[in-house]
Amino acid sequence: MNKKVIRLQDCLKTYTTDQDKAISPEETVARFKDKLKHLNLDILKEVKRIDNGRLGIPVYFSVCGDDARAMTGTKKQMGKGASAIQAQASACMELAERFSFFTFKSNPENFLEGDYQEMREQGYPVLGTKYLLQSVHDTSHDTAFVEDVLKGIPMQWTWATNLASGEDVLMPFSWFFAINEFNGPSAGNSYEEAALQGICEIVERHVCALVTHEKIKTPLIDHESVTDPVARKLISIFKENNIDLFLNDFTLDTGICTVAALAIDRSTFPEKSEIVYTAGTTPDPEKALIRAVTEVAQLAGDFNSASNYIASGLPKPLSLSEVEHVVQSGMNVTIQDIANLGDTNIRMEVENCVSVLAEKGMDTFMLDVMHPELKIPAIYTIVPGAHFRERSMINDVGLFAAKLLVERVTDSAELDEKLARLETLIPEAYYLEFYRGRNFYNAGLAEQALECFDRALTLSPEQEDLPYIYSYMGNCNKDLEKYDEALQVLEKGLEEDEERPDIYNMMGVCYFKKEAYADAVKSFERAVELNPSSAMDYANLGVNHRRLGNRDEAVHFFTLALSLDPEIEFAQQQLAELVADE
Repeated sequence: MNKKVIRLQDCLKTYTTDQDKAISPEETVARFKDKLKHLNLDILKEVKRIDNGRLGIPVYFSVCGDDARAMTGTKKQMGKGASAIQAQASACMELAERFSFFTFKSNPENFLEGDYQEMREQGYPVLGTKYLLQSVHDTSHDTAFVEDVLKGIPMQWTWATNLASGEDVLMPFSWFFAINEFNGPSAGNSYEEAALQGICEIVERHVCALVTHEKIKTPLIDHESVTDPVARKLISIFKENNIDLFLNDFTLDTGICTVAALAIDRSTFPEKSEIVYTAGTTPDPEKALIRAVTEVAQLAGDFNSASNYIASGLPKPLSLSEVEHVVQSGMNVTIQDIANLGDTNIRMEVENCVSVLAEKGMDTFMLDVMHPELKIPAIYTIVPGAHFRERSMINDVGLFAAKLLVERVTDSAELDEKLARLETLIPEAYYLEFYRGRNFYNAGLAEQALECFDRALTLSPEQEDLPYIYSYMGNCNKDLEKYDEALQVLEKGLEEDEERPDIYNMMGVCYFKKEAYADAVKSFERAVELNPSSAMDYANLGVNHRRLGNRDEAVHFFTLALSLDPEIEFAQQQLAELVADE
C-alpha cells in the first residue's frame, strides 16, 4: 500500500461569478473531457440539460458510461449552477468524484487489513480510539472498551492526513465508512478545491442533522440584504414565479456559513410539485446562498413536472407545518451578519475552516482518493464528531462495532461466534440479538431469525431501530408465506416510521400474494413516492395493474421501470406480451 498524504498549496481563485473556483467552468469541462479522451475507460456518455425552462435556472446531468455505471451503481450525476456552463461543470465533477471514490474503495491495494492490536504490533501510527468514540458521540464508554469490542474485527486501514496538526495517521477506513458511508467524497480542479468542498459538505450535513433532530429555530435571512448580483437574480426568479422562498442561516456555532433554502409553489403543490428543502455551505455567505438556491432548482423539476426528489441531508416536508421551526422562527438576520471565512486563496479558506472546527474539538482528516488514470483531484473527508441525519442518533460505540462486525465478517459460523463474544462484553444488548437474527435470515433460517427478533423486542430497543426490526420480521413472515402476520408486523413498522419504502414494498408483495391487487398498488405507489428511483417498485406496479385489467397503466409502469433498469426480465416479458396483444 502506497502512503498517499494531503499537502495543500496556495490556490488563488480565478473565477468568482456564481461559485469560487481555481479555473472557469468552461476550462473545467474542457479539461474533464480531454482527460477522458486519453483513457481506455467508458466514464461519460453525455452531459445534457434536463430542466424544462420554467425557472430558467439550468440543471444538467452527466450520463455514466458503462465503466462508471458498473463502478458506482448509478446511471447519472446531477449538476447545479446559476449558469449553464457551471451546471455542466458541476455534473462532470460529481461524476469524477463518485467514480474516483468508488474505484479507490474497491481496490484492496489501497488498504491494509487487521484489527487495532495487529496494526499497533506492526508499528503503524494508528488513529486514536478517542476519535471513534467521538465519531458516534459516545460519552458513556472509554477507549479501553472500544479496543475490547473491536478486538478480532478485521478492518481496512489506509493513510490519512490530520489537517489540524499536519500529522499522517493510519485510518480505520471500515469504521468511518460504516457510519458515514458516502458523506465525505469530493473532487475539484485542485486538491485545495476538493478539500474545501469536502469540509463544506460535512459541515452542511452536520448542521442540517442538528436542526432537523432538535427542531432548532434559525434566523430567516433578509432577502433585501443580499448584494451579490447572481444571488439577487436567483431570488427574483422565485419571486417572479410566485414561489415562496425561505432562506435561513443554519451556521449554528460552527463558524462556517450554511444557508438553508426552502421553497413552495402554492399554485402547483401538491399535484405537480413538492416542498423542496436543501442547504449550501461555503466560506462566503452569498455563495452559500447561491449553492442552496441552485440546488432547490436541481431538485424541484421546475415546480411543475410532478417529479419526486430523494431527500438526503434534509427531510422532504409534506407540509409547511412540519418545518414551522424554519419558516416561522421569529428571528431575522442580514446576509452581512453571517460568519464569513472567505479569502482570495482557497488554501487559506481550507485552513480557516479547519481552524474553527478544531476550536470546537473537531479535527479534520482527509484521504487522497484520486483515480490513478483520471487524475482529477479527489478526497474523502472525515470529521469525527460531525452528525449526519441519515445516521443513527444512538450514541453507543457497541452498536456501531456490531454493525461493522456483520459487514466485515461474511462467514455465518464465524459471525455467530464473534457476536457471542460481544455479548460477554455487552450483555442484554438488543442490537446483538437483532444482528444474530439477521445472520439467521441471510442463511435462509426464517424461523430462527424470528425468534431472535422477538427476543430483541423484549430488550428495550431504541425507538429508531424498531422499524428495522419490524421490517425483518415482516420479511421472515413473508418468506414463510404467513402474509397476514407479515402485514400486521409491517403496519407496526409504519407506526414507528411512515417513510420506509422497504416496508411498503414488502406490503405490496404480501398483498399481491393474497391477490389483493388494489391494495398492492397503493403500497407500491407509496414506495415509489418515497424512492422515485426504484425500478423494481415501478415494475411491481405494472404487474398489479395488469392483474386489475388496467392495460395502459401496466404499459406505463413497465416502460418506466425498464427506463431505469433495462435488466428486469419479468418487466421485459410482460411488456412484450401487452404490446403483442394490442
